[in-house]
Amino acid sequence: MGIGIMGNKAITVKVANNRLKAWVELIDSKHLEEMSTAELIELLVKEKIQSDLIHFDEAKWKQLLIKQQVLQVAEGKPPEDGLDGYLEWKLSLNSEISEQEKETFRDVKRIPSVLTGTPLAQVIQPTEGSAGIDVYGGLIKQRKGKKVMTRAGQNVEFNEDNFTFIATADGKLSITDKLLQVFDMYELSEDVSLKTGNIDFVGSVYIRGNVPTGYTVKAQGDLHVSGIVEAAYLKAGGNIWINGGVSGMDKAVIQAAGDIKTSYINQASVEAGNDLIVSKSILHSQCVAQESILCENGSIIGGTSSAGKQIIVKNVGNFANTKTELALGINKQKREQSEYLSQQLAALHDNKKKLENLGNQLRVKQEKLGSLNTKERIILLKQRNMLEKTVEEISEIQEEMANLQESIGNYSDMEVVVNGKAFANVEIMFGKYSRKLDREHQYFKSCMKDMEIVIDTI
Repeated sequence: MGIGIMGNKAITVKVANNRLKAWVELIDSKHLEEMSTAELIELLVKEKIQSDLIHFDEAKWKQLLIKQQVLQVAEGKPPEDGLDGYLEWKLSLNSEISEQEKETFRDVKRIPSVLTGTPLAQVIQPTEGSAGIDVYGGLIKQRKGKKVMTRAGQNVEFNEDNFTFIATADGKLSITDKLLQVFDMYELSEDVSLKTGNIDFVGSVYIRGNVPTGYTVKAQGDLHVSGIVEAAYLKAGGNIWINGGVSGMDKAVIQAAGDIKTSYINQASVEAGNDLIVSKSILHSQCVAQESILCENGSIIGGTSSAGKQIIVKNVGNFANTKTELALGINKQKREQSEYLSQQLAALHDNKKKLENLGNQLRVKQEKLGSLNTKERIILLKQRNMLEKTVEEISEIQEEMANLQESIGNYSDMEVVVNGKAFANVEIMFGKYSRKLDREHQYFKSCMKDMEIVIDTI
């Protein structure tokens, strides 16, 4: 489709809606024979088509136009968006154990460790991209690449010279949303029991046993349980791996700032800051993942499963039509983070105003008296440094808030994928929009289109 802009008795000149191409359409071949190449170019230039973007076969253009009825005569240059910055890892992140390495069937994950001085990752800077140009010679603005927001956490330093994160201690590498950290590990070679008591550790925890009902395990790093978790409370500042599964009895609470990976979840409340990965089933549970819920070879039956971006599952619901809810776009943590940043930003603006007033008062006094005393000069110097730092912090928070706002309430990349069956009484929700299935569906993808939840067969 294009927009007709002008012509003569022989041709009509049209420009694409995106203004990247212009072409002529034949009206009358008799009048075309009387038209010269120079007249065509003159007509295009008269309609403000950029002369250096006009390109066509000047020797054969009439033949081609008669044959094709349409002939492209000008083409602009589309914008090239900048590439987002990213982390280039300097070590293997593969945590899978081969069948030859497994000692028991529960050995499914290797906990990666690093030594002091180990380069962890290098920040590859974003690119600016380049603007495009339309057939009128106008600039088409490109999207600039986003900066990497990852920061160095505990036992990690960032080398400004080569943009590399380096471990400053031996331990377990923990990768969460925007933080690289290295944690020491506490290992328990038995079940949590009265002998051990509740566990609260500043690093990572590895339990080579079960976590029975009533116990609490907290780790500021990662938490790995090789056995079963019953009606217990688990919380980790990093990731949680539970090899044996969760039998929650409607009392278990599992929370992680990073990923949660387990074989099954039964009657539990689970919240993952990144992905929730379940190999078998999620039964009658309340599950929230800020990124994705992946139950690709299993079933989700009953309860509510909420994800910020994506839910992939084999089967949803059952033949008994148990009510099962799948929700996308419900991202409580990001909304709370946005509110927190807004409060920080308001406080920084208030502080900036106070610093500016202080600086103005001292400069007025300096102009009036000709100079300041030693104490006042020191105060003015500190004021300048603090103001500069405050302005920098305001800029960083504004950038982080802009990135957050992109993901909150944006349904364009959200989807539910069912690789098997979804039974009746399954409800799919995207934010405030919902759709309840009244019959069985198979092999489909559900997403938002034109503010409506659609189901497409895959």
